[in-house]
Amino acid sequence: MGEDLTQGHIVQTIIKTSWPMVVAFLLQSAFNLADAFFVGKISSEALAAVSISFPIVFLIISLGSGIGVGVTSVTSRFIGAKKQKNADNASEHGLLIALVAGLTLSLAGLAATPHLFDIMGASGSLKDLALDYINVLLFFAPLMLMAFVGNSILRGEGDMITPMKVIGSAALLNIILDPILIFGLGLGVKGAALATALSRFYAMVFILYYIHSRRAWVSLDFRNFSFEFDYIKRIFSVGIPSALSNISLSVGMFMLTIIVGFFGVDALAAFGVGFRLDSLVILPGLGVSIALVSMVGQNIGAGKVNRARSMTLKAGLLSSAFMSFIGLFFYLFAPWIISVFNSEPLVVEYGTSLLRILPFSYIVMGVALSIGGAFLGAGRAHLALLVNCSRIILFAVPAAYIMAVKLNYGLDGVWWGIVFGSFTSFIVALLLFRYAKLSG
Repeated sequence: MGEDLTQGHIVQTIIKTSWPMVVAFLLQSAFNLADAFFVGKISSEALAAVSISFPIVFLIISLGSGIGVGVTSVTSRFIGAKKQKNADNASEHGLLIALVAGLTLSLAGLAATPHLFDIMGASGSLKDLALDYINVLLFFAPLMLMAFVGNSILRGEGDMITPMKVIGSAALLNIILDPILIFGLGLGVKGAALATALSRFYAMVFILYYIHSRRAWVSLDFRNFSFEFDYIKRIFSVGIPSALSNISLSVGMFMLTIIVGFFGVDALAAFGVGFRLDSLVILPGLGVSIALVSMVGQNIGAGKVNRARSMTLKAGLLSSAFMSFIGLFFYLFAPWIISVFNSEPLVVEYGTSLLRILPFSYIVMGVALSIGGAFLGAGRAHLALLVNCSRIILFAVPAAYIMAVKLNYGLDGVWWGIVFGSFTSFIVALLLFRYAKLSG
């Protein structure tokens, strides 16, 4: 069952609500790391193929997360206002949106990915391996998006524990299936994708069964479902800007991959490993951010705006401290960490450089992510969109290109460009939080 997040000590509420999300997102990164670890044992080319697929994988995750955040924001405000039936209806409409969006993404993605890989400079066996990997995930996209929304329904009512358990068990299943499908059945990169897809399918079945069995505060009963466009509008008002925020990260990853591709296959392999490790830090920060969607949503719904603002700042500081701690570990042990995934000298060299530069961005990123989550919870998703777009699209990509290509700083220029984007988005987030209203 869910929890009332409008009462109690603020820091204790933040920790109690956020830690399951932090753990869940750490486990979420296990999906990416498991694939990178096992695929890296095949060859550097196989690892590069999975790496250039990552922007499209992130697009799937971004769309699911965006719709899910819309559902969480809407249901949490209904729950804060004690409107049970409205929360139920919003949840059912969220699942419908996920199904339709997933089918659309699957069909469009299968048609477009060969051309996208051409733009990224992939050809021959590298392109074939990348298509083997991404086509499997695109086929399962509708079910993956529904799993995201199912977890988001529970988060809207304050239940962070059940989604954590589901993601954890799915990650464990993925790790078990990876070596069986990749090496045991000889499916290679296709086996890695299939392991991830089957794990996501399990998560969807489990979470929807859990909600349907009425163990959650929200109740799903599609026998009496009545389509109402108002719920679609409410979810889209937050979900679309949130999805666009996340998709901007995917587009940014796509652009950064093109820039990194100028430096060869080993650079792409290092970039793929490095950014999967980077997700180990960023995803917990996003976990706190998404937990804030529920916390701020319930408090805004209950009319407690000052409490919501205080939660946001304190959560941001805790998030940045946690991310910086992991970043310090990366900085100190970078060569060893990279070599676990691939021992090619250039891959280790490039990856070490990445892991010793990106951690500087973690000092401020937690605050920016938390402010974005607060805007989503308050229903002011356009402000969250501005914060996220400023980080990658507006600042990081241009800075990375200028430093790496025009100023001839090489790959280090790419990494420092990303750090520059993080600091500028932090400044944008603080200015918006200071001068824009959290509600209304």
